[in-house]
Amino acid sequence: MLGRAFQEVLSEAPECRILALGRGELDIAERENVLGLAPENPDIIIHCAAYVNAEGCEENPDLCHAVQVEGSRNVADLATKAGAKILYPQSFLIFDGKTNPITEETPPAPQSVYGRRKLEGEEIICAACPDAIIVRMAGFFGGEEKDKNFVGKFVHHLHHLIETGTNSFDVGDRVWQPTYTLDLARNCVALLASDKSGLYTMACHGEASFYELAAACVKELELGDRITINQVSAERFNAEEKARRPDRAIMLNNRLNTEGLDLQRPWRDALKDYLDRPYFRTLFSDI
Repeated sequence: MLGRAFQEVLSEAPECRILALGRGELDIAERENVLGLAPENPDIIIHCAAYVNAEGCEENPDLCHAVQVEGSRNVADLATKAGAKILYPQSFLIFDGKTNPITEETPPAPQSVYGRRKLEGEEIICAACPDAIIVRMAGFFGGEEKDKNFVGKFVHHLHHLIETGTNSFDVGDRVWQPTYTLDLARNCVALLASDKSGLYTMACHGEASFYELAAACVKELELGDRITINQVSAERFNAEEKARRPDRAIMLNNRLNTEGLDLQRPWRDALKDYLDRPYFRTLFSDI
């Protein structure tokens, strides 16, 4: 999801040579393959690779460790060998949500295997690469058919619901901070262009419950006459999850604001742009 956004944003800069490797082309847990990229002489490594299935990380902690921890160690060693700068996108799931808003000063408190290993990966990169940029990001949407987060899953399920004649759907009220991957990528590229380093928090402006986000998707896709979204307590769904998540985790872009580099938009504006992309319009053109 995020890697595709970086590829799209960087493709707008013709002076950049981009090596965008998917999981099928490069498994970061394979050390020799990662270090074998040193002859490419990268100036910057944007480390988007992760085992992002939080539920799967609880079920398969060894794989999670191999990717999040050892994979990050391999990437850090590649950066050291090649003399490259690393940008490491970090998950908001390294926080427990007990302290809000979250800023660069908020101490992490991960509640899940996924969060703990992602934090360990961050610590490895910071120790090996003191000039790295660590960007702790809110939960995001983006990537169209690659979107594995709430918006992508919900929109595809919405298509199924309408196609099968279902006219209502229940969504929980856990609070999220939906943020567009393209906005994140553009903002991160601005940090790289400004030769920044260190820790940033980065998120859209505002917050929304999953219910509010689902209702906004229905409105943007002009499907309000076809289905009703009902708000229910998040507790109804929490018991089904193996990986614990914060009930509310809201970030402030303090350092970005101080440095005049906050390019984030209100989540509603970003969502509108995302759902206006041809992929989604085509998806609903047949119902």
